[in-house]
Amino acid sequence: MPRWDSARGDASSVRPGVAGDQIRTRLKRASISETAGKISVPAAAGSGVGTGHNGGMHNGADSNEDLREEYRIKMRGRLLRRSASFNVAHAVDSLEPGTGAQSIQRALTLLNLVGLIAGERREGASLSELASISGRPKASVHRMLQALIAMGYVERLEEGGYRLGVQSQILGQLAQKSVDPLVTESESSLLRLAELSQDTVFLTLRTGSYSICARREEGFGEIFNNALSVGDRHPLGIGAGSLAILSELSPAEVDAQFEANTEILAERYPKVSVPHLRDIIDQARIDGFVHNPGLFAKGSWAVAVPLRIRGSRPRAALSIASIADRVTGPRVERLVALLRREAKAIAEALSSQTDPIPDSGDL
Repeated sequence: MPRWDSARGDASSVRPGVAGDQIRTRLKRASISETAGKISVPAAAGSGVGTGHNGGMHNGADSNEDLREEYRIKMRGRLLRRSASFNVAHAVDSLEPGTGAQSIQRALTLLNLVGLIAGERREGASLSELASISGRPKASVHRMLQALIAMGYVERLEEGGYRLGVQSQILGQLAQKSVDPLVTESESSLLRLAELSQDTVFLTLRTGSYSICARREEGFGEIFNNALSVGDRHPLGIGAGSLAILSELSPAEVDAQFEANTEILAERYPKVSVPHLRDIIDQARIDGFVHNPGLFAKGSWAVAVPLRIRGSRPRAALSIASIADRVTGPRVERLVALLRREAKAIAEALSSQTDPIPDSGDL
């Protein structure tokens, strides 16, 4: 899948290749509004894409400012992506020193990081980046990588980066045989949502006091949302899907989740206001859905609904993300209706199954 930024740093961008040179030309002329928090793309004839809030092309005097603002958006997006990587490395409490379990934890954490980072770029994950995110000395990270390479779980590329090895790929294939039924049942719904909305659709699952992006599907529209990738992990409350899950919990449970993540929220998400998140959750309890006005990733707006599955604690949500123009006004009602319809279909399919549905909410 072609991407505007191989590092996926910007929150939303125009998908290259959708309409050939016209789209690439409009991408270069993309107008980005700081105050509205959105990206508006001047339309080519017959493309059906609106011109945005300012209604048209920019002259040469504005182009430098556009490029500077686009760079700022990319950097904010990269910070969010780095937070996701950091959370993979630090979401599990450290075990007691001197135990064999601690070494296993560090090796598996490193393996997760290699998979997450290498999945974003062809050159793989660099040693310096792995050491920086994990907080471990380069020499220690290098030794663990060599052990993982010897076992076939990691391989080193000619360019010097690291990616998952054959043994990891085999484990992934074996895991497909015991995948969470919720993830399996959601596939058709996510595909329908992506096709009907022409935007990016996500399945978010709760794992303890964190949420993880379990699936994503992209519509064939021109806007490509880069704020969340499969495997990304954030504290509960970061992201529309995560907020939708919290809206199904009691106020006391919500307080407990925010308290558990006090340190990580302050360190990695300093601009996020927990009182503001509580207000969104309270409103979601009234409306039955979450509307995220680009709070976490610049240019990425979203709506989300919780998945209510009989006999299971709140642990999942569906969401649709795009630019502000596509997640405001009357279109929000249409997107929410689509999400609710598919959430109901998934819940009914799972309720008809005889096998118990795994609940990771209290892990």
